[in-house]
Amino acid sequence: MEKTCPITQILNYLSKKWTLLILRELHNNGTKRFNELIKEMENISPRTLSQRLKELERLELISKNRFNEIPPRVEYSLTDKGKELINCFKYLDIWVRKFGAE
Repeated sequence: MEKTCPITQILNYLSKKWTLLILRELHNNGTKRFNELIKEMENISPRTLSQRLKELERLELISKNRFNEIPPRVEYSLTDKGKELINCFKYLDIWVRKFGAE
């Protein structure tokens, strides 16, 4: 079986619609609840948001914090791994501004 390049693997996940926007939202605005993300990210369906959050949690880019309260409260935030990934995109942004994306 042929191994897939690790960069290709992560880009496959990140290229899914909404994924980078979720990461950006959590980076720019900190910890968010599900409904706060829905409000901030116009036009994303609850189902899609739920799927993307599960994928990002599985990749350990975000964490899901459950509070033992009634009604239940769940918050999402970037992990250290997710913050490091955001830093990679900062360098990519610098590169694109310097050389353009043609």
